[in-house]
Amino acid sequence: MKKTLSILFVLAFAAMSFAQTCARDSSLIQSGALLSPAFWDEATMQYNLADACISHPYNQSVTVNVPLTYSGFQLLNVSVAATGAVSNLPIGVSYSCDPPNCVFAAGTLGCIRIFGTPTAANVAPDTLDLGITTTVNTLIGGIPLIFPGQLPGNNHYYLALKDAQCLVGTYDQNPSIGFIKNSPNPFSTETTITVESLVPGEYAFEVFDLVGQRVHTQAIQLDAGVNEFTFDGKNLANGSYFYSLGNRDGRVSRRLVIAR
Repeated sequence: MKKTLSILFVLAFAAMSFAQTCARDSSLIQSGALLSPAFWDEATMQYNLADACISHPYNQSVTVNVPLTYSGFQLLNVSVAATGAVSNLPIGVSYSCDPPNCVFAAGTLGCIRIFGTPTAANVAPDTLDLGITTTVNTLIGGIPLIFPGQLPGNNHYYLALKDAQCLVGTYDQNPSIGFIKNSPNPFSTETTITVESLVPGEYAFEVFDLVGQRVHTQAIQLDAGVNEFTFDGKNLANGSYFYSLGNRDGRVSRRLVIAR
């Protein structure tokens, strides 16, 4: 019995240790960036957080590079509440910190691990705009700040939530496409899709709302190299949508926002 209990204790401790693992990105020491993965901004328009999939385990480490000063004041630390500080997480997904008290000293690399399994109670596909509520503690007191939305510029931490099939087959994968983006984004009536095609031919361009209903479809002929075409969304309501471009090799999808 004692041997059995010892084995169970070791297994439980190992599982707990694994569950709390948070991987820091030490490249921030050289680059000086505040967060890794980097947040979405108007210059890159890249979703850098790993995609989450319904009913599949999710694991994403976020490294916080805590500066020595903030707004000209000496910084002591950046603190995050142990619960409820990361907003707009999928249902079934939570977070933990390293160090466990979620207090990141100035001049160090803190780590937040986002983990869990998105449940079927979520609506997918969807794009979730995460926010990390912090208190920046200086010699003159604490300053509330939400990363990255309250940093200068139009910044977001977008997490793409996809359905349970997103890890199967060719969903959001296409070796024929080098890159794809649309600009401007958000837009009011028209946006330009820029795509690098590695294989010339006909592709299907489709737009979906957040509940997965197709609201637009058309055939696009692409040449090898960089191509551009225009999407007219004047007949669609304001809000978030997904567009995809694909052929028999698969498809890639991105988010677009209509705002008037």
